[in-house]
Amino acid sequence: MPIHPTAIISDGAKIHEKAEIGPYVVIGPNVEIGAGTKIGPHAVLDGHTSVGEDCNIYAGVTIGLEPQDLSYKGEPTGAKIGNRVTIREYATIHRATKEGFTTVGDDCFLMAYVHIAHNCQVGKGVIMANAASLAGYVEVGDYTVMSGFVIIHQNVRIGRMCMLSGMTGSRVDLPPFTNLDGRPAMVRGINALGLKRNRFAPDLRTAIKEAYRIIYRTGLNKSNALTKVEEEIQPFEEVKEIVDFFKNSKRGCANAFVEVGEGENGHGPVKEYSDFS
Repeated sequence: MPIHPTAIISDGAKIHEKAEIGPYVVIGPNVEIGAGTKIGPHAVLDGHTSVGEDCNIYAGVTIGLEPQDLSYKGEPTGAKIGNRVTIREYATIHRATKEGFTTVGDDCFLMAYVHIAHNCQVGKGVIMANAASLAGYVEVGDYTVMSGFVIIHQNVRIGRMCMLSGMTGSRVDLPPFTNLDGRPAMVRGINALGLKRNRFAPDLRTAIKEAYRIIYRTGLNKSNALTKVEEEIQPFEEVKEIVDFFKNSKRGCANAFVEVGEGENGHGPVKEYSDFS
């Protein structure tokens, strides 16, 4: 079934002969669809939008429609979707505003009702669970995982291989290789499971954990903590990535989690810190 007879394909659209276009799909004139990609019923693709090879786009998905941005004046922008991307029902990916593209990297899995706003840059291997939402200009590092109903403010950067629990929200940057939870998002520890899945060696995982222990547990200010990390931790590229992420943050980075509760027998509050010990 290359193209269903009820689909509306505009003149100028480039559909690979091995792509499959389902019932009632609408495709604009500047859209390109790669080989092996399947577009489910009632999906709408518009703008200067490209979808790579072997993608699976489910019912009701919209890609490349105009951004929800009052400053958008009809500029010829679009969205770029990589290869082997799965986009489940009713997800929305808006085209860029003013100039450029909204991008989604290879091998991403976007679940139902995910929203990716204009000018977002989503890396490869990212998983976004149901109704996770990114406002405009958000950057998401490779292999990050977001649970359901995560909400991220515009211009936030999310580092590589982060793990965000359900309903987490953030207005500040989220440093790489960490587990995050809460609203506002707080760092609870390193993403040990993600690092193991991505075959980070034990000494590298230890170095990452020690770097974050220095940043969050020594009481040093950011500048001194980062200097201490550079001086004392083995100079893995990933450690440099952490330091550079903090140095280049314009919004500031998430703090470590602190929970105040009752001590033994109700005698005074205690604090439970993130697991960097």
